[in-house]
Amino acid sequence: MRILFAGCNWHGSNARSCAESLRRLGYNVLDIDEQTFFPECTRFTSRIVRRLFWFRMVDEFNRNILAEAKRFRPDIFIAFKGNYIEPETLQHLRKAGITLYNYYPDTSAFSHGKWLARSLPEYDCIFYTKPFWYGDVIKRIPLKSGVFLPHGYSPELHRPVVLDAVDRSDCGCDVSFIAAHMPHKEQILSGLISLRPDLDLRIWGWRWAERCQTAALRRCIMGYPILGEACVRAIIASRINLAIMSGRVAGASSGDLTTSRTYTIPASGGFMLHERNPEVLELYREGQEIECFDTVEELAEKIDYYLAHPEERERIAKAGHARCVPAYSYDNRMAELMRCHFERRSNMLPNP
Repeated sequence: MRILFAGCNWHGSNARSCAESLRRLGYNVLDIDEQTFFPECTRFTSRIVRRLFWFRMVDEFNRNILAEAKRFRPDIFIAFKGNYIEPETLQHLRKAGITLYNYYPDTSAFSHGKWLARSLPEYDCIFYTKPFWYGDVIKRIPLKSGVFLPHGYSPELHRPVVLDAVDRSDCGCDVSFIAAHMPHKEQILSGLISLRPDLDLRIWGWRWAERCQTAALRRCIMGYPILGEACVRAIIASRINLAIMSGRVAGASSGDLTTSRTYTIPASGGFMLHERNPEVLELYREGQEIECFDTVEELAEKIDYYLAHPEERERIAKAGHARCVPAYSYDNRMAELMRCHFERRSNMLPNP
């Protein structure tokens, strides 16, 4: 079976992890790398140029999908999020007999540009990672079908590794946070650093240097994202890894309850301190496999305690790893997606 897969293909991206999992499951997968057409730009002038040519880039991206589909002749097309896929592209693929799926990783379908709301109804099924997402969307636009399928980790990438001296020098710290900037994340970290101004905290991720408004946090911002193998080594080098969610955005009834960090930190062998909510507590046992917090005050107290008790920290990290691996892998997530596909196909076949 042939699968055409569109998503960001940088090493460590969730889209690439899913595509690699499908390959390990035995499927013939052809990637279309979204960032080839929409590069991440940091310089102001580069962003201006990108904006001027944006519609041209969208057009070229969609033409490339159709051209690759014509050459590759896939059975299935999977878009990971698919922000810039036009509904006309999906209609052409359907006419060619290709089943259309979207694995949607975010909380809102209405805060990522104008194409999504038009294209999502074209997919045969949306596999969404937030339990509330389908209910939010179906109130505003029609969808053919939806299945809850959480994030996971990459077995190939997220695993314990032995650190060298450079890893420990570059990434070693008491507390780390690895994620793109969002106001909710800054609010929690700002509160934490006001309570613990001397905390050895490091922050990696997109847009922190440009958007952070908290002066006291600036010493903690590394100023760049840390990706792939380097991210795994930073998780292991950090005594405590924070899992702070994104907060509520336009078009969503809730903020994140879990995200890819919920799985990649334990899978890599890191100790995870996660925002407390019912969803994460269905995945891990608090105080035994992960630790949790509600308030900034509780977060600071938990950090103090576990920095002073490394044996407990190590025990919880090992138990969290055992709970996560292999149960929450992207291999299992993609196997579930394909199980749903075959079940859907068998239901559509005529009775003998």
